[in-house]
Amino acid sequence: MEKIHIIALIEESAHHFLFCVKTEYTSTKEAGQIMEKYMREGKITPEEEHILKTQFVDTLKIAGVVVPFVLIPGASILMPILIKVAAKHNIELLPSAFNEPKPSPTGIQPV
Repeated sequence: MEKIHIIALIEESAHHFLFCVKTEYTSTKEAGQIMEKYMREGKITPEEEHILKTQFVDTLKIAGVVVPFVLIPGASILMPILIKVAAKHNIELLPSAFNEPKPSPTGIQPV
């Protein structure tokens, strides 16, 4: 592989990771606003309830991925392997933002 191709691949992966983190942050912020609304009014719409449940599950997934990095030596090697194996068995270990298609650098999404 050429050095330029490797650098481009690293940049694309970093861009995708940061995009997904931003998406998760936005979703978590939205879930917080829905919780505020529920505390104020005592009710939320079914769509808001779905968003809240999905974000709660995503938050648990984030904790499930981050905690091993802190507690288990060598987890930085183990976690990517575990994520790939789980994906082959249709188990999603990553939050929903990381399972969406990568944004295109041109801004055009593939069909």
